[in-house]
Amino acid sequence: PAFVTGLVYAKRLTIAPAEDLSALIQTLRTQGFDDGMILELNQVVAYFNYANRTANGLGVTTVGDELGLSPGDDEDPDNWNHQ
Repeated sequence: PAFVTGLVYAKRLTIAPAEDLSALIQTLRTQGFDDGMILELNQVVAYFNYANRTANGLGVTTVGDELGLSPGDDEDPDNWNHQ
């Protein structure tokens, strides 16, 4: 149940960031989350929302890229295509 509640928290923070989540935070506490765990959950969700919204706002896409690989062409510093 605690894992699922963490996912609910992540979803609600993502979809409605201005929503009052104090009741959900209290539920996390009763399910064993301490303040440090709640803070870490909050920071991870907030960071990925920030990063994704920044990329989306700049029109960054992954079209044509094979995900999960690092650039491998050391001979051409301008080639950031995945090899």
